[in-house]
Amino acid sequence: MEISSDEDEDEDEALEKRVRDAAAETLVTWALLPNTADARHRFDDHGSDYLICDVAGRRIRVAQNRARQGELGVTGCCVWDAAVVLARYLEWADDLRVSRTKTQATATVLDAVRGLRCLELGAGCGLAGLAAAALGGLVTLTDRDETLFLLERNARNFAAEHCQDHRPRRSGKMSAAVGTEATCCSPPCARHLDWSEPLELDHPETPFQVILAADCLYSLEGAAALAAVVNALCCEPESAAFGAKVLLSQELRAPEVLESFLEKVIRAFRVSRLPSPPTLEQAAPCVMLYRLQPRCTH
Repeated sequence: MEISSDEDEDEDEALEKRVRDAAAETLVTWALLPNTADARHRFDDHGSDYLICDVAGRRIRVAQNRARQGELGVTGCCVWDAAVVLARYLEWADDLRVSRTKTQATATVLDAVRGLRCLELGAGCGLAGLAAAALGGLVTLTDRDETLFLLERNARNFAAEHCQDHRPRRSGKMSAAVGTEATCCSPPCARHLDWSEPLELDHPETPFQVILAADCLYSLEGAAALAAVVNALCCEPESAAFGAKVLLSQELRAPEVLESFLEKVIRAFRVSRLPSPPTLEQAAPCVMLYRLQPRCTH
């Protein structure tokens, strides 16, 4: 039996930086960013029709629509670094769950998604949600109409390759749990969800327990829309995700956008900045991870 000590709690607090003020968080975050262009695009490949990412011993092949990349107002056509970092974070949390050993990142294991209902917002190509499915999550991917065709395609391809019971798992260098375990009992599905429209989402028998968002903050309008969606989903008792936590991965581009988002959620959520997963092949200093835990459930 493992006994949690004050020292362990101090280690968790040191790893997970509690965010108490949006402006202060923004200033500190931007002060720590490297002033070099090569700190970005560590994992993405916008020149290819596919991006391949190994998660939990499974090779996820994600189709991209690079022909539309760069069109004004069009997002979600390609995978960005933030999605890869979130996928690796989920994998790390699951590795800790499987190993059941005492580590400095004891709180991270609580973010393992196996068996939990997960909702990805602004999924784009869907990598983060597909990684959650590979790790045993019950996943619904959502985005706007212009991205839905690509998202549905990636969900179908993933299900065809990975969602058969007892399919042998590929041996991957990033996974601590390799064997014949069926990692996704239920294939992921894709649904339309536009934040600018009234929130319409089927209410599952079991509410969503985890919300994933990777690289969803591009503008002040988008920050306001995302904040409104997570507040409605997580903090309204009759919602489809009441009490769900949010795992947010964001590449930092404009300080005012992050500050605006944090200001709009910090009263309803306990916000923590999370450590970067050690399973990354290289550091991604421009990507930040946050956990938003609704205060209404505490």
